[in-house]
Amino acid sequence: MKLLKHIILLCLICSVNILQAQQIPTNLENLSNQQLIQLISAFQLSGLSEEDLELKGREKGFSQEQISILKKRIAALNINSGNNKSNSYSDSYTERSKIYTKKPSQKFKDSLGGLRVFGEEIFENVDLSFEPNLSIPAPRNYVIGVNDQLVIDVFGLSETTKKIKVNTEGFVRYPNLGPIKVAGLTLEEAQINIKKSLTKLYPAISSGATSVQVSVGQIRSIRVTLIGEIKQPGSFTLSSFSTLMNALYASGGPNEIGSFRKIDLVRNGKTIVSFDLYDFLLNGDLSKNILLQDEDVIRVSPYETRVAVIGAVKKAAIFDVNPEDFAADVLRYAGGISPVGNKSLVRIKRFGVTNKELITVKADQLQSFKPFSGDTLIIDSLANYFANRVQIKGSVYYPGEYSNSSTPTLYDLLSTAKPKEGAYFERGLLRRLKSDYTAEIINFNLTDVLNKKFDINLEREDSIHIYQFNELRERFTVSISGEVNNPYTYNYAENMRVQDLVLIAGGYKDGAALQKIEISRRLPKSANDTTVYNIIKEIDLAKIGDDNLEMILMPFDKVAVRKSPNYNEQITVRVEGEVMYAGSYSLASKQERISDIIKRAGGLKEFSHKEAAVLIRKSFVGKSDFDSVLFNVKANLMSIQIDQGISSNNSDTSLSKKRFSNFYTEQKLVGINLVKALEMPGSIYDLILEEGDILKVPKKLETVQAFGAVNAGQVVIYQKGMNFISLVRQSGGFATNASRKHAYAVYANGEVKSTNGFLFFKSYPKIKPGVEIFVPVKRDNRRLSSGEVIGIGTGIASMAGIIISLLNALK
Repeated sequence: MKLLKHIILLCLICSVNILQAQQIPTNLENLSNQQLIQLISAFQLSGLSEEDLELKGREKGFSQEQISILKKRIAALNINSGNNKSNSYSDSYTERSKIYTKKPSQKFKDSLGGLRVFGEEIFENVDLSFEPNLSIPAPRNYVIGVNDQLVIDVFGLSETTKKIKVNTEGFVRYPNLGPIKVAGLTLEEAQINIKKSLTKLYPAISSGATSVQVSVGQIRSIRVTLIGEIKQPGSFTLSSFSTLMNALYASGGPNEIGSFRKIDLVRNGKTIVSFDLYDFLLNGDLSKNILLQDEDVIRVSPYETRVAVIGAVKKAAIFDVNPEDFAADVLRYAGGISPVGNKSLVRIKRFGVTNKELITVKADQLQSFKPFSGDTLIIDSLANYFANRVQIKGSVYYPGEYSNSSTPTLYDLLSTAKPKEGAYFERGLLRRLKSDYTAEIINFNLTDVLNKKFDINLEREDSIHIYQFNELRERFTVSISGEVNNPYTYNYAENMRVQDLVLIAGGYKDGAALQKIEISRRLPKSANDTTVYNIIKEIDLAKIGDDNLEMILMPFDKVAVRKSPNYNEQITVRVEGEVMYAGSYSLASKQERISDIIKRAGGLKEFSHKEAAVLIRKSFVGKSDFDSVLFNVKANLMSIQIDQGISSNNSDTSLSKKRFSNFYTEQKLVGINLVKALEMPGSIYDLILEEGDILKVPKKLETVQAFGAVNAGQVVIYQKGMNFISLVRQSGGFATNASRKHAYAVYANGEVKSTNGFLFFKSYPKIKPGVEIFVPVKRDNRRLSSGEVIGIGTGIASMAGIIISLLNALK
């Protein structure tokens, strides 16, 4: 027997040596597929491209004819084994298809104040679907079923990948091998079974030179039925990766009477697991959220006990309560009492047999009190009530609320809040509520309290007010006006002198008259009279050693710094147009005139149009002529007062801001006659110039124009001897509605002349270069016809009748 074993072993060794010695079969075409696979494995020819196969075959001693036969046999073997390209080796990963049914859920509200059942909202959250992740590997305990696709990957000496679907009998049929039973096996068990079967095709699997890996590709769909108190009961098609929570979400979750605490998974007539949704909602526990299988049934029972929690809790809702739960557990489901809630007791409304009941449960009883179905737990907010509050306000550094436990006396509170230096120490007020809740005032002297000569114990809700000394009197100020850089009303300080106030105001302006500074002071005529301002002192700050310089100011003093009478600021005007040297000029004196400035500008140019020269001057514009005149008077009065440093409070001489806002400055044309001004210097035609004046001398104009009620208004070339009528004719003549007697002309220098008439004769304005004539339109003064008058009267009478009828009906 031992001899026989040695002989067989020697034969095997010889056969292997023959193959390794490159003893190639001559009849490659007659080899079976099994023999061909063994040959490829022995010569390590699997998984090679055609080029590599040819090189490897030559290395092993194959002839070119044998290599060609080998290529054809290997190609035929691959085709027969898979029937498509995807069954040959490839890394063709495809994402698993989703198999998921989601019916739209409907919201419902409980009848108790609009509260919702705790946990219901998770089934309406589109971002929380519990949909299985199809991109992760299938778990090793995944049970394979019909229509699952298995990916069988062979690698090592042999390289190939097959994607095979489990058929209805529960088998996968591997090419050239036969069916392999996999249905009902876990993925791990299926891999062991398939690997064992593939050893027949790939002997190198036994030695470990070739490995096999089995994974799940496309997954099958399963049918799950949901019954009981579910929002949308029925059968649902889900992926085989789905769990109990996936099915609940697909169905919309429990309905208005469905339990969140007792959800049973029934498989083959037996309850596999009883799922409590609160384990997930409160603890994040999904240990009972197991994978579903085909034909599983999920049953949702009606709730047994439901309790509402309202008031000062973190989550007001309706909660499913187990029989073993107490009131403390229900409050825990609600997140506990909020910080503003009353933690000493809970009020409970209960539906009794014949009427409603109220129960008060103290905090130490919550652990043992069992709620009934329909109970409402009410947690009240804390009352707006402080058991030990005292307050201090006013002139202290640390005002606010304090505890009378830490500051039991008035001295302790004042020492903590620290009165300010400006506090009124003569008297403070303590406001206290008596036993009947009426207020009483207790006054005290701050100095005595801080020196411990007086003290009082504080009670709940005592309120102390410390006054600021400046609050008890009119604010002391001094004011300065006139020729200083910052005229203003400043806070008064003791021992303030005039020179000090000038420095505070930024110093003098250049035109200040130091020898005439006026001080006015409040002086009462008698003890019962109102105070008035009296001028009490004129001082000369330019005089060195004058005692007046050391004069101390009093509260409400007014200091006026006058402007020097000989001080003048530059006055600037502009000359534009046809002059030799146009530009801005500063006037040499306040009496400089138009003719003087023309001379300083080098005279007129050759083509200047003296007759059309205009002067533009700033002027005030108001709502009416009367307002304008009144404004100019008051503005002049104001300018005089400002120049003199007076700030009067008299309403007759001061302009209110509201009145002043009705006026503004505007540049307007001033009609001048430059020809006469140059011919007669110093005459009434030669105006005295003012600040901001603009003198414009245009070029000679050669056109004239007609506007208004003319048939064809246009620009016409001026001709010597042209008159008003000839200009109108060149503009198409008068329109039919022209008002000839009201026609007027506006000359280039702004001068306006109207038409004069006597009887049937009219004297029209002369025509000069640059003139513009205006012919107004006649007003429609046509009288109403008798028919129109009758029609209007009839309408008024009818309207009056209607009104009288309405009044009678109202009576």
